Amino acid sequence: MSSKLITKKELSIPAAIITEVAEVLLENEIINDIIGADTEIDEVLIEVQFEREQRDVIHQIEDMISDYQETEEEEDEDDDEEED
Repeated sequence: MSSKLITKKELSIPAAIITEVAEVLLENEIINDIIGADTEIDEVLIEVQFEREQRDVIHQIEDMISDYQETEEEEDEDDDEEED
């Protein structure tokens, strides 16, 4: 009898994309728990539990977070340039 290895990981999800991330988690039946929130930076901290076969889904979520953060940084840079 083989047991599946479960990996746990914490992810900081920007509040602006939490519904998109939740949809991906639900569609792929990824076990998750909200374990914290940072209202100063508008992020929700979740812990996900996944099997090896689900790693691509976690990578997809990490890409969503990175894409959002890059977009935010670009907008901040544009705002800074307009102020000069």
